[in-house]
Amino acid sequence: MPGRSVPSPRRAPSLATVIALVATASAAVAAWVRPPRRPDIVVVVIDTLRADHLPVYGYAKDTAPFLSALAAESVVFSTAQSTSAWTAPATASLFTSLYPFQHNVVTGFMVTQKIQGQGQAIELDRLPEDVATLPEVMRAAGYSTFGLTANINIGDLMGFARGFDRFRNYTQDEPAEVLAKRAKLWRPRMEAATPYFLYLHFMDPHAPYREWAPWYERPPDPARRREVAYDSEIAYLDSILADLYSAMRWERDTILIVTADHGEEFGDHDGGGHGKTLYAEMLNVPLIVRHPQRFPGPRRVTEPVALIDILPTLRELAGLPPEPRDEGVSLLPLLAGAPPDPGRRSLFAHLLRRDEGGRLLHSARRGQWKYIEGTSGDRMLFDLSRDARESTNLVDRSATVAARLQSGLREFVRSSRKLSGKPVTTVPDAQTIEHLRALGYVQ
Repeated sequence: MPGRSVPSPRRAPSLATVIALVATASAAVAAWVRPPRRPDIVVVVIDTLRADHLPVYGYAKDTAPFLSALAAESVVFSTAQSTSAWTAPATASLFTSLYPFQHNVVTGFMVTQKIQGQGQAIELDRLPEDVATLPEVMRAAGYSTFGLTANINIGDLMGFARGFDRFRNYTQDEPAEVLAKRAKLWRPRMEAATPYFLYLHFMDPHAPYREWAPWYERPPDPARRREVAYDSEIAYLDSILADLYSAMRWERDTILIVTADHGEEFGDHDGGGHGKTLYAEMLNVPLIVRHPQRFPGPRRVTEPVALIDILPTLRELAGLPPEPRDEGVSLLPLLAGAPPDPGRRSLFAHLLRRDEGGRLLHSARRGQWKYIEGTSGDRMLFDLSRDARESTNLVDRSATVAARLQSGLREFVRSSRKLSGKPVTTVPDAQTIEHLRALGYVQ
């Protein structure tokens, strides 16, 4: 009809438009159903760090301001225990959730070198192949795995490199700044491979102790010089950790665990160094877990825990099912605020000195009590609720308690599953021997 406009036919959308709309819708659906990004996980092991030389654990000297600040937004385990008094067995327990008499990494370079003699071929214990290690578990969970270690024991020879996508073991006594520098160089690769798992094993404050300025001040009493130097090593490492924490941006979505392999003695039981006893100064290590979004802090957990609990905890955090062969337990309930139960289980430790005729020490801790026995006939019992420094032996006065702990310890050692890795033989070169001597591993 004249004067009446006729509507134009509706134009169909172009193929490109349809594809764009479908892509947008698909992306929106994917974003809606995509699981949240899993946090990166960093485990820091500080070699030879006894817990009671940190302000977080009551030390009067401010050796670690960064770790104190970290603890202020973390869950701190007041009573964490190692499984041995030197690096190889203790770290193998952390990696496998097994005790030393189960995974059979009972000696390292220290004892073997003393046995075999300088410059000769030595046989080293090796992690068993039929148990998944910490990095292997994390890789199975979909994490990219990275490892940096400064202790000669924690390398490929003894099986500790297994499961890492990228690994570097500094076999000389490198200070913390060397590992920190390497970690920073790796950061782009790690962040491109998220989520990532990073294991850092610092050698500070292991002997020989450096006298780090400005933290070292010569004490009036020469007998305390080693201990003051030890404290300066802790302070130096703390400063490196503070810088690394910032540079790696771990304040964001990162689960950070800080612990140690064992402690050190400074005359507590008339001795020095480590690898000789199973007293508190040897076994009591720090354990700090930070992830404010999941585990708000500051909070302290009083239930005794151990290095064997770290792997089950990370296994659960990574979304994997429990492993029945783990001797440790997941700490997730305690991290989430579950009430402690100090007497729910026994925790054990083990020390074998093949260089001293096979001298063997075992300890069992349950609730307030700790029992130690050795092949030399020594038997000791301590009430930790009244005697944290383990100075009064109650084995005769509390014979019933001692007998109960002894029976549980011996039955567990007798009946527990035992594994053994294929030993590896190596011949240290002159440089390695000098390094072992400097560390006190050759005497």
